[in-house]
Amino acid sequence: MENIKQAAIGKSRSYTACLSEANKMLFDNIRAIFGRTWIFCTVLAVVASVYVSLYLHAMLYGGNTALNISIGILSLIMLGAEIAYYARVMFLINGRPMKWNLARCANLAMCYIGFYLIVGLLYAGVTYAVVTTQQPADLTRLQPMLMAFGAASLVIAFMMLPYVYVAMKYMMEPESKLRKIIFKSYATGLRHWGLIFIALFLAMLCVAVCATLVSIPMFIVMAANMLSVYGVNFLGDPTGLPSYFTAIQIVVFAMTIFILSYISIFTVFVCYFLYGSIETREKEKNEAKKELNVNRINQP
Repeated sequence: MENIKQAAIGKSRSYTACLSEANKMLFDNIRAIFGRTWIFCTVLAVVASVYVSLYLHAMLYGGNTALNISIGILSLIMLGAEIAYYARVMFLINGRPMKWNLARCANLAMCYIGFYLIVGLLYAGVTYAVVTTQQPADLTRLQPMLMAFGAASLVIAFMMLPYVYVAMKYMMEPESKLRKIIFKSYATGLRHWGLIFIALFLAMLCVAVCATLVSIPMFIVMAANMLSVYGVNFLGDPTGLPSYFTAIQIVVFAMTIFILSYISIFTVFVCYFLYGSIETREKEKNEAKKELNVNRINQP
């Protein structure tokens, strides 16, 4: 199966050029992309819609052991569906076999999960220490800690931006080993932090606007569910929702997530052109250094 049509990757581009090429790549190949990814997007949409529906039910109506176990199992299934989805998108770009892309996407997912698990454990440890030492642990006493967590999370998010380049390099270069490039390539990405930040900020802004418009039906369904629960629990009103409301909710969620999965591909394409631009700039920089050294040696 041939790759989708795409512009030359070995070219230094500005952030606007990366966005423009990603947009062109998405819409020029929209039929091919849909034909090769719709099964993966459908599976992800169905699993995610059921997961969100169960999670929303647990939040509004309370959970139980069976529901919690179901949510936990669906979380693992959804993780697998997301890995398969991103592997399929990368398959369109790099042309490598799906098995190869699945393995590499799974490795990246495990690294990100492990990192954020460590961060979460650190936050939990700090929270436990603060709560046990400051009694009563009301919101006023906890506010400085929460503000510190917010600031730390923002710093971590900014520092993780160069890993966009690391992840794309790992997915594009078959000879690369994650343990060997994770720090060296991070330093390279860090030198181009501004380019990555601006391009991804604008890309996420475009995605957020489109996602908000697409998600309006889902927000309406969620609002109807929450208002019904509020009326039953606090006003004593009978629920006004039909018996088939859960089915409607799952269908609306699935259709919304299905469309969002295609909108998200735009961000992946932006990361792809960022990778190509950074690689080209680094290559040009190294060639310029070599030429400068040769000229110094040849000087009388």
